Formats: sequence, C-alpha cells, structure tokens
Amino acid sequence: MKKLCLALCAGLTVVVLTATLDLTGTWTVDADFDDSSLSGGGFDCSLKQDGEQLTGTCSDGSAQLTGELKGQNVSWTMKAATYTGTVNETGTSINGRFTIAGKGGSFTALKSK
Repeated sequence: MKKLCLALCAGLTVVVLTATLDLTGTWTVDADFDDSSLSGGGFDCSLKQDGEQLTGTCSDGSAQLTGELKGQNVSWTMKAATYTGTVNETGTSINGRFTIAGKGGSFTALKSK
C-alpha cells in the first residue's frame, strides 16, 4: 500500500508540473558548437505555446520555429537546426543539444522576465 501511495504521489507531481509549464514568452538562447573551431552565438526567440505545440520566431523574426513540449522535454526545429532539451521545474530555463548541417553542440535558453 505504501509503494502504491508513493507511485501515485509521484505521478500526480508529474501531472501538476506538466500543467504549470508555459514556454510562451521571449527567450535568450546561447549556443556553443562541440567543435571549438566553429563559433557559436546567441539569439532571441519569441515562443507561443498552445497545449504541447510550440510556434514562434527567432533572430528578430527572420527564422520561424515549430516544436513541442512533452512534460519537461522540449524540441523545436528552426531553419536547418534541431534543438532538444529539458525545461527546469519553473519553466524559466532550458538546457540541451542542437544539430545543424551535421555539426552539434550545447545550448542554454533563459526566459525573459
């Protein structure tokens, strides 16, 4: 009975956490390639969340993105790049990986207040 209660409580925590994440807003993304000879950089994105679906623009509107949020796992595609990451519990930062043209790296995104 104790194990069942713990499992149910853990499941409810995930449901509550998922329901509270809202990625809508402006995000600052900093990306670094694994290959240090390639320069990374930063850019801003404006995201809109509708359920699990994400849409938005980056780089002053010049790049469209589409993606999804499943629990704390987020992914989106922008131009030829794919980003996958994990959102923190408060929905204010994302850490993950990206790939573009066969090259990869890591990124951090912070939500503007």
